[in-house]
Amino acid sequence: MIIEFKKLVKNKITYISMGSLLLIVIAAVWSGAGEFQEERALAQKLYANYPDALAFVSPHQYWVGLSNVFFSSLYYFIFPLLIALPIVDTIYNEKMSGNLHYEIIRMSRFSYFSKKFLFVFIASFLFFIFPLMIGILLMNVMTGQWDFSGYSQVYNKLMNGTVVLPDNVLSSQFRILFSEYIGTSPYLYIIVYYIIGGLYAGVYTCFGLSASLFINNRYLILFMPICLYLGCWITFSLLGLLAWDPFNFLDPRQPVIGLSYLPFIIDFIVLLFVTVLLYIAGVRKHGDVHS
Repeated sequence: MIIEFKKLVKNKITYISMGSLLLIVIAAVWSGAGEFQEERALAQKLYANYPDALAFVSPHQYWVGLSNVFFSSLYYFIFPLLIALPIVDTIYNEKMSGNLHYEIIRMSRFSYFSKKFLFVFIASFLFFIFPLMIGILLMNVMTGQWDFSGYSQVYNKLMNGTVVLPDNVLSSQFRILFSEYIGTSPYLYIIVYYIIGGLYAGVYTCFGLSASLFINNRYLILFMPICLYLGCWITFSLLGLLAWDPFNFLDPRQPVIGLSYLPFIIDFIVLLFVTVLLYIAGVRKHGDVHS
């Protein structure tokens, strides 16, 4: 596993991929910080007599994933492609260079292919989460706010029905899923979503890795994770099952109605099951490569 990470560090595409993700996050934070300042100034004029409403205007709502700015949405749209670029074609590249046989000489076939799968999953998970955590740090630094307990207190009042708002303004901030986590801390809420997103990022990239055992076109391999992601989006949209589409339920804003915890679990299990079966079939297809 350490060898794989060393290869990743030496890969120039790793820095292109991570740099692109970080640029998107930085752009989202920059735009979000500007919008927060405008919203805050307006709220201070409109809601001067409503402290609960003022507490709802919080910079954490402009963390990547919670913000409505373009770059925040872009991150969640394009992450399967950018995360996959440096790692999804690792087996394909070693097969084409002839290093696959050499690698398997050094270890068993089971060890080689299982470590590849696990490495790709872990690396994708980290690639997804790291830029987002940097985004939280940058937004907090730019706005000078780190403590969001005041927001959580007012959010708990919203859940209890005791919040005082002008004509229910801002009451739409209520979230159906993981709502109790916001009442504890917005940090807890967003980290839960980032972790779930990282797990799905791992599955998408591993699906591309599995497909690479059957495909001999590198560019098609690179696009397989995002093809799966968008394919699910199109399929569920056509079926009218928006709440079952990862494109929607991975979004911390919870942008569609009818969301529940079940799709998180079932979609992940199904995608992982299909990916593992495809990978096993691909490994057997390359049974002519012996140690």
